Amino acid sequence: MLTLRLLPEDELAGVADPEQCVELAVPRRMQGTITVRTLRLTPADLVRLRTETDLALADIRTEVMRAEAAWRGRLAQWHAEGRAAVEATELDTALLSLVLEGLRASL
Repeated sequence: MLTLRLLPEDELAGVADPEQCVELAVPRRMQGTITVRTLRLTPADLVRLRTETDLALADIRTEVMRAEAAWRGRLAQWHAEGRAAVEATELDTALLSLVLEGLRASL
């Protein structure tokens, strides 16, 4: 879980860029251990990060929905083609009886 913290003034004393007053902690799980990496950002960087993340997630959602609609369309087409093929084909009873006879003979 990401955590944000606004750094107090005393922690910003002597820092090269005091505008980077927001600390973002990013935990990572690696081989059973959790490590936390911290990043310092400006408030403007944080807003930009949020905006870009929202845009990227919206693009991903759109692509997933498009792929799902295409998959459902192909599935419906395959179903319709399969049903039409089954309904159009007359059963070859002679072939079925040969298969049954072959099965009986193998028992």
